[in-house]
Amino acid sequence: MADDDLKESVSAHLASLASGSISPEAASEWALRVMDSNAPEPRDARVWTALDRLSGADLMKSPGQYMHGTEDFDSWASEFDGGE
Repeated sequence: MADDDLKESVSAHLASLASGSISPEAASEWALRVMDSNAPEPRDARVWTALDRLSGADLMKSPGQYMHGTEDFDSWASEFDGGE
C-alpha cells in the first residue's frame, strides 16, 4: 500500500474507532494485518505510531474492561490528523 493510501486508511480507521463505527477488535485486526504484511514500513513515523495504537485498541485491563476508551481513540485520531 502506498504511503498516501496508508495514511488515508489509518485516518479512516482512527475516525471509525473514535465514532464507534468499528469495534476495537476490528481496528486491531486491521492494523495487525497491515503491520504483518510484506509491504515496506511506512516512512512517516506517525503512521507507524498510529498503527501500533490501533493494534492495541482491544487490550483489556480485566475481563470485560478495555484498557483504552473513546477519549483515547479521539485523542489518537486528533493527534494523527493534526500532524499533517
